[in-house]
Amino acid sequence: MINIKFQSVGIKLASNLYNNMKKIYFLLFVSFAISSIQSQGFEYGIVGGINLSSSGNLTKLTSELTSFDQAKNAVNGFNLGLYGQLKIAMLYLRPELHFSKFETSYDALSVGKTRIEAPVSVGFKLLPLISAFAGPTYRYDLSENTDSFTVESVQGESTLGLHFGARVHLGKLGLEARIERGITDNEAQILSDKNVNIGVIDERAPLLSLGFSYAF
Repeated sequence: MINIKFQSVGIKLASNLYNNMKKIYFLLFVSFAISSIQSQGFEYGIVGGINLSSSGNLTKLTSELTSFDQAKNAVNGFNLGLYGQLKIAMLYLRPELHFSKFETSYDALSVGKTRIEAPVSVGFKLLPLISAFAGPTYRYDLSENTDSFTVESVQGESTLGLHFGARVHLGKLGLEARIERGITDNEAQILSDKNVNIGVIDERAPLLSLGFSYAF
């Protein structure tokens, strides 16, 4: 009887040890996988910034924001979100997900709006600390679709625009300026001629966004 009890205790201890070892191996595997991805140039973090009304014309930016008061009056919203970035040779691929709040004006009436934005950038290092980037931006207006927020509604009612800009890399901190705009009729026609289906075209007014990012 005593031998049976000892055997039962031994089996239980062995089972607990086996389960604990599985957990340890799993944690080691996850740690190794994360370290491998990071060593290959993957990073992730938070992004945020302010949105300013702009013509979207690079040659006119300096004349549009000639003073602090003028820049302050141009601010019409903010954005906050997350990003992931994968380095590929001299390039990097950077998808982001933003919550954005801004104001638009119709005949002197200011209307507040919120939206989800998903910009996907392809960047290129011009200098060790400076890169240029561009790509598409998918947008879904929350303020107009709050009552019917489903995966199907996001897929069917999201719109597509463009963005481009420059980023300064200071270790884990990044500072950037980007122009967000819609797709022009000529660009839409070119895509249509090449049988590129981009869904609903975004005809948004251009915005200048000044932001930051911080890598974890």
